Amino acid sequence: MIRMKRSRIFWLALAGAALTGCTPVQNVSTLQFRAGAAGTQIDAAALLLTQLVPADRLLSISEAVERAPDGSVIVACQAGPRGALSWGLCSHITRKLSAGLLTESPNLFAGGVQTVPASSLNRRAAVIVLDAGVRPEMLPALRAEANRLNRAPYSVGGMGPDYDCSTYQNALQHALGLPDVVPRNAWGIYLPQDAVAGARVLWVGIQ
Repeated sequence: MIRMKRSRIFWLALAGAALTGCTPVQNVSTLQFRAGAAGTQIDAAALLLTQLVPADRLLSISEAVERAPDGSVIVACQAGPRGALSWGLCSHITRKLSAGLLTESPNLFAGGVQTVPASSLNRRAAVIVLDAGVRPEMLPALRAEANRLNRAPYSVGGMGPDYDCSTYQNALQHALGLPDVVPRNAWGIYLPQDAVAGARVLWVGIQ
């Protein structure tokens, strides 16, 4: 059983590395968001390719996180190719739980599901705030589910009952009767930055 699980982790990691050259978004090697005409909607499908953001929606990271509605999800990005080696430049996804707090399953080394300060995003190169469909009346149920899943173990690829950053956010969606925020791709895995193209982008924050 242990050997099978290790083998699956190996193949998931290998598939993730291979994906860096397989899809247009994965071929984005650097981030340089720039301001476009104000007063327009963000083209989510093209955002990571064009990196063009309406001027009134391009903010600092701290301001974008502050304006993010409770329950919205936030995709976090690195600046250069180091972060693109396996999961793409935007390799993490978290969710605003309440003012100043996020709920996430960060990585194998930081641990599983936990609540972290929103200021933890300040070290990122950019953040993309997405409308996940959570309405104000859903927030008590969202917070209750985040509390129930607190300390659930991290698992690469979200195998079994455990969660990676993407599958945890999908689990919160399911608890509210909402669809996945991160889609399963053709390789059968969930890449955080794939959430961007199919979502309504509210804000982009940069350093």
